[in-house]
Amino acid sequence: MKILLVIPGFPLNVGEIKGGVCSALSNLLNGYKNCDVSVRVISFNREISENVVINYAPNIAIYYTAEGRLPHVFNYVLKGATVLKKHIQEFDPAIVHYVMSGYILLTRVLGLSNKKQIVTIHGIAFPEARQKEKLKEKLVLYSNGIVELLLRPTNIIHLSDYSVSQYGKSQNRTITIIPNAINPIYFDIPLKKETNNKLIYVGNIDANKNILFLLKALKNLVENEFYFTLDILGGFSDKAYESQVLGYIKDNSLEKYIKFYGWVSQSQLQSIIADADILVVSSKQESLPMVIAEAMSAGKVVVASSIGGVPEMITHGVDGFLFNINKVENVLPILKSLYNNDELVHRIELAAKEKAMLTYHCDSVAKKTLAFYRLLTSSVRIVRQAEQKHASVIII
Repeated sequence: MKILLVIPGFPLNVGEIKGGVCSALSNLLNGYKNCDVSVRVISFNREISENVVINYAPNIAIYYTAEGRLPHVFNYVLKGATVLKKHIQEFDPAIVHYVMSGYILLTRVLGLSNKKQIVTIHGIAFPEARQKEKLKEKLVLYSNGIVELLLRPTNIIHLSDYSVSQYGKSQNRTITIIPNAINPIYFDIPLKKETNNKLIYVGNIDANKNILFLLKALKNLVENEFYFTLDILGGFSDKAYESQVLGYIKDNSLEKYIKFYGWVSQSQLQSIIADADILVVSSKQESLPMVIAEAMSAGKVVVASSIGGVPEMITHGVDGFLFNINKVENVLPILKSLYNNDELVHRIELAAKEKAMLTYHCDSVAKKTLAFYRLLTSSVRIVRQAEQKHASVIII
């Protein structure tokens, strides 16, 4: 089977990927390496002036296309559609898979072909827009959401039931639910023999990710002699929020308990996660955070806010913990119960790793995705109506 994958901004140096959709694609490609498929990836990039082709694996090639300097809207409609049409004619894929939605779907405007087309829904634009404070960020997300609603293909891969629910009833669409693939390296990280009460935060540092919630919890914990430390991986996207966070740390004398790493490469991230005990996710809005899947794959305890698709990832008290985000007091008993508790930490770690192996390993995700492709391109489909009646759901 020939597969054409479409993504904007995929890095030329895969080692520089910091997470998100590009990381998800890289992991999926790792799963495709040993499959009987031929894969071509098209990436539209602003950072290059000439087209580049890289052989990712014997059966996988990445075609980097210079996007141009106009706004994305014009680049994708005027140039991107033509480039994509040329690749479709040359490569003749069975499936055209948009790895993400938003503006990149504008390449479909010119009616590229009658090939089967799929889109993976990663973010959920409208709920995410409501969490943004800056007008510009809100407008970008809302406009992405509108483009997605108007132009998304009829075949959709969602990451979670939560994502399906956010799109409501969708007639004449065929969907499946397949989570993001995780790099197999995470599964090779050995379990720690003893906990040293090290918390970790990974991601963009903004109001939605809600790190102030975590800092308030840390303040309460150390005041009550639960001496956790916190490693923070990621960067600030807002100067005002940065000042607020750094001011809180200074005003409450938390500096000695906290270490900022900034944005790190995937290899550095894996090393730091290996040394951590507990990932804390205190977001106000999420779909299906990859960092939770990565931490579970590495056999780490995840303590996360019970929002979006997160409850689909964690069974509370079995392979992780969930808390209500409405007040800091909700997370404190969980963290206190884990403090110096090697037995509990180890039990949760084992269960988390076992679930992750079945759900997120790149080989498993690649097989599920290929099964979806094959069902879509076959003359006979196995389809049932979803209980929520959102759409026809293919059961892989």
